[in-house]
This record gives sequence, C-alpha cells and structure tokens, in this order.
Amino acid sequence: MNGQISGRRRNLVIVRAGDNSLHPRWLAGGDARTWDIVVNYYGEQEQLYRRPDIERIDSKGPKWPALQLLLQETPRFLRDYDYVWLPDDDLDTTSDQIDLLFRIMSGHNLQVAQPSLEHSSYFGHLTTLHNNRFRIRYTNYVEVMAPCFTTAVLERAVPLFNANLSGWGLDFVWPKLVDEPASQIAIIDAVQVRHTRPVGGPNYKMLRERGVSPWDELRSFCRMNDIEEEPVIATLAAVTSDGNLVDAMAQQRRFVLQLLAGYLPALKRTPQRQHMLRRMGGMLWKALNNLPDRVAELPMPRKLALRRP
Repeated sequence: MNGQISGRRRNLVIVRAGDNSLHPRWLAGGDARTWDIVVNYYGEQEQLYRRPDIERIDSKGPKWPALQLLLQETPRFLRDYDYVWLPDDDLDTTSDQIDLLFRIMSGHNLQVAQPSLEHSSYFGHLTTLHNNRFRIRYTNYVEVMAPCFTTAVLERAVPLFNANLSGWGLDFVWPKLVDEPASQIAIIDAVQVRHTRPVGGPNYKMLRERGVSPWDELRSFCRMNDIEEEPVIATLAAVTSDGNLVDAMAQQRRFVLQLLAGYLPALKRTPQRQHMLRRMGGMLWKALNNLPDRVAELPMPRKLALRRP
C-alpha cells in the first residue's frame, strides 16, 4: 500500500486491476479531479501502479468476491465517500468523463448507474451502448462492467458480491436495493467509456478451467433473489438530448424505433457489426410482437424450434 488516500474528495474509484490495466490513462491531466482511486491489484509486480495519488491494495481471486472482501475489510471506503465507481480495468476513459459521471449521479439523484459504451466498444447487451438520442436512460439494468453506486446502496449490495464467481445476476438485483427503482437506476449517455477487449476476460478463462457456467450461476442467483431466471432488460424512461423526459413504457414501439435510430451511427464504428445487427433486429422483433427483452441462454428462434412437436 502506498499510504492511505486523503478522503478529502467525496467520490471514489476502485478498479480491480491486472498488469495491463488502463486506469493510468484515467489519471492523465486530472489534477483537479473530484475522485480518489484505489487500485485493487491482482498481479505479481511489486512496484507497478505505486505513486503518491494512488492507494494500491493487493488481493487475488475473481472480481466480485475480491471486492467484497476489500470493502468489508476497509470500512472507510463506505464511510468517507458519497459515490463509488467499480469499473473493469479494460475501460478507456478520461478524468473529465469520470468527473461528469459523478456529477450526473448527484445531480439526478441516481443511486446506481453506469456510463454508456462508446460506439467502438465491445459489448454484450445493446442497451449499454451510447445512444445519441438521449442523455440518460432510466433502466432496470446496470452492467457489472462499470456500475457506480451511492455508498448507501453499495453497502446493501456488498453481501451479494460472493454469491457466485462470475458476478452474473448482480446486474438485475439493483432494483431491489434502491429507494425508487423507476428513477434511480440509469445508463448515462452523456458519459462515454470505451470497452477495449471482447467480453470475456481472465475471469471467464478461470470459470472455464473450473467447469463453471456463468449461465448456471445467473439462473441460480436469480432464484435465490426472487428474480425471473430469464430476467428482463427494460428502459422505463429517458431524457432526450434536448432535455425532454420520455415515458418509454407508454409508447413502447415508438420508443424502440427512436432507440434504434440512435444506435445507427454505431454501425460504422462497432467491432461487432454482425452481433450488433442481430441485437438490433431482435430488439425490433420483440417490440413489434410486444415481447419483453429477456436475457436467455438460447435465442428466441432456437427456443421456439425446440418447443415444436
């Protein structure tokens, strides 16, 4: 450990970092930043990331059980800060964007949120990509890749961090932990980060070696927390780029068309063009057929085929 950070700032970033973590880029030119940073390092290099404005705390293991132990053993992180961001170490962003994330969290009274993923990012769920039609989208889903919490909600969430090895399922439990789920969970399109590696890093390699299926862990976590085993990703409302509040549920088809129009520019830059086209087609098909956007191991066409006699 380099020595404890001062705590004079009210926001904290904790990054679970390996040897190739991108967090040094976040610090560039950020002398006036509003956040402290803790590097929870799982590598083997004695001197890596040691500098006066960083607190390095070492531990091994998967991200979420390791973060649970860190937060339980270091209660000042929940006591001395208002907001905590827990990003993956392969996210590329700037100090200014992180400042903006915390500012919007506070200004909109958000309790759980994430920045949107810049168009050249690798992504799993289309809803996490930046949408240029909106500033904020109120959702029931914030991905475990980059969640930001009030410390009050994070304290409620910490006991769940070791429920499994993958962290799958945590994304869907946030509505049970916030005070007003319809207006305090969001994807923030006004803030962008770039996910630089394909989904599935060292943690997924470890799961394969142990014979663990994240899909099985998702279903088990959902059962334990009274969540549907094929949980639904939903946008409840959104603030447009010109500041108007839109009820996404009242005119769902119209909203989905607007949402898809906002994703079209990403087709020029995405490294996953076919994946994105499939996701956009699936979103449109579900909207036209009044079907919820469920997260399931088998895609809908294959499930329907298996159900035929």
